[in-house]
Amino acid sequence: MKKILFLILILFSFLGKTYSQEKTFFNQTDLGLSIGQVKTDFEGYTERVNFSFQTLNGVWINKYHATGFLLGVDTYPNFTLMPIGLGWRGFLDKGKRHTLFAGMDLGAASTMLEKKVETEWTESWYEGGLFLNPSIGIGRNSKKGKHSSVLSIGYKRQEANFYEGSKEIGFSSFRDPSIPPGFISVRKEEYVFNSFVLKWGLIF
Repeated sequence: MKKILFLILILFSFLGKTYSQEKTFFNQTDLGLSIGQVKTDFEGYTERVNFSFQTLNGVWINKYHATGFLLGVDTYPNFTLMPIGLGWRGFLDKGKRHTLFAGMDLGAASTMLEKKVETEWTESWYEGGLFLNPSIGIGRNSKKGKHSSVLSIGYKRQEANFYEGSKEIGFSSFRDPSIPPGFISVRKEEYVFNSFVLKWGLIF
């Protein structure tokens, strides 16, 4: 949790730069909840509520469209992912006090916040996968028009994998080329998280 808070502080530090940028610069920073289901040991499902944070930095293409690069933090049961990718935002009736908008985020997630677990005989680790995140929302412009507070809902599909390998002890001349070097076997679990995402944020 300390690593997550530290990363959030670093990402928020970028917001200070937006005040000195021209209007062509676009930033949207959101935090919220990711709600879905997770499979239990008894082949059933239980509800999960996880934390989600994301910042999108880019440029206005015109007064209705903006695009940029995104970076975030998403927690899931037992591990944390960092989504990295591209984002688009489209606005309706921009310039009015309340503005409807739609978004689309695409990319892949990193597991750099996760450590490999290693023993004398085994090694286990997580790897992130592709994600897709369409959303819709409404923004309320500040009185001076310098920023907008936004509320959005969306769907997020996130892929991830878990690996557990048994180490190769000694030397073997007969090895399966599909198994990574140093292992005699590797077990793989594939995850697909489908989430309803509710977020609040700011646009500068």
